[in-house]
Amino acid sequence: MLEQFTSFLREQELCSGGERVLLAVSGGVDSVVMAHLFSRSGYQCAIAHCNFQLRGEESDAEEVFVRSLSASLELPVYVRRFDVEETCRDKGISIQMAARELRYAWFESLLGEQHYDVVATAHNLNDSVETVLLNLSRGTGIKGLTGIPTRNEKVIRPLLFATRPEIMEYASEHRLSYREDSSNIQTKYSRNKIRHDVIPVMEMINPAFIETMNQNMTRMKETLAIFRDAVDRTREILFEEADDRIRISIRALKELSPVHTWLYELFSPFGFTRAQCEGMGKIMDAEPGRRSISTTHQLYKDRDYLMLVGSHRKSFDRYYLDSPEHVSHLPFPMDVEVLDREKLKEIPDDNRIACLDYDRIQFPLTIRHWYHGDYFYPLGMEQMKKLSDFFVDQKVPVPVKEQIWVLASGKKIVWIMGYRIDDRFKITGDTRTVLLLRFQAEVAPEPVKESI
Repeated sequence: MLEQFTSFLREQELCSGGERVLLAVSGGVDSVVMAHLFSRSGYQCAIAHCNFQLRGEESDAEEVFVRSLSASLELPVYVRRFDVEETCRDKGISIQMAARELRYAWFESLLGEQHYDVVATAHNLNDSVETVLLNLSRGTGIKGLTGIPTRNEKVIRPLLFATRPEIMEYASEHRLSYREDSSNIQTKYSRNKIRHDVIPVMEMINPAFIETMNQNMTRMKETLAIFRDAVDRTREILFEEADDRIRISIRALKELSPVHTWLYELFSPFGFTRAQCEGMGKIMDAEPGRRSISTTHQLYKDRDYLMLVGSHRKSFDRYYLDSPEHVSHLPFPMDVEVLDREKLKEIPDDNRIACLDYDRIQFPLTIRHWYHGDYFYPLGMEQMKKLSDFFVDQKVPVPVKEQIWVLASGKKIVWIMGYRIDDRFKITGDTRTVLLLRFQAEVAPEPVKESI
């Protein structure tokens, strides 16, 4: 397997010998085998472990095990504990989704702060097949039939060549210890139902089902490449660049068939959802001025054309403050100060300064652009408010609104930077320590006095 592993890394161009690799290790057999293979291959690696604290003593035992594993392999280890259930409540998402968001956000920060090049996860070929079956059950296009990609930006998956039985055999051969996650045998999760109930039935029909699916996924990837080439060539013909915008003939779009599929494939790279793309037919038939806004672009009708305009912001920009002492790589100057409450004589009369209850803050703090759907509790209010509604109330112009930054603690908005803090993080009579933040961004309103 070691030879297959190194060949797969090389053939898929996942990482070079000089790159530093962060290994996502849960303690399960897949991630333990991955760590062992990387260690034997001579790569410069470190282990990262997430303790989601969802299974009590079992989660803590996994953390202890991973620390022991890193010591035995003589690899550095980074461990972080997360309150997943709080994130679920705040965001209104599932435990699995919350854990995934927290996990990858932390990995992203580690890559930057600790100067690693890529993060490796231990997804295997069985996982990829399960993903295809899940996508089929929920509805999917061609891309959903290609399985888990070997690389997604800085996330690599070096075990996708190996089946779960092959990984188990390697662990047995090398007498590797690992932890069994009790939740993996519970069929209340859709993936586990497919793993334990569906795939065994398919293997009764075709004993080589996993390998057959691997061949199917390869064909789908090749088909997707041909499909995307056709879409890209059509986009080059129809999308006419003019100054800072793109002009698309409505008549030419209507000649495409099936038009809804073409609209999705042509416009989804600009951040538009499938529902928005389906609604573009109405925009084409509407009066001039009708528009649709994605996370990165705006599309509006101008007589016989649709006009596509960039929002002048990068939706993926995300920065982290790991601690009050560590502030770096921000897109604007930022001063951070921690002080005793009694030393703060008065609240500064400047919305570019936030005075927060330090004990209510959970590091790392995230600085990012706001998203549609974000909400907070404006200072002085007990009810939540969508940021989009808040900006309307404040009469914030669209060009300015698109560049506004927010500060978040976990999934909670702490501060609309330059505008207002969240009431949940304000200074109260019980506050003992104050976190004072002062920034100067490219977009900031005139100072407005806020009372607490």
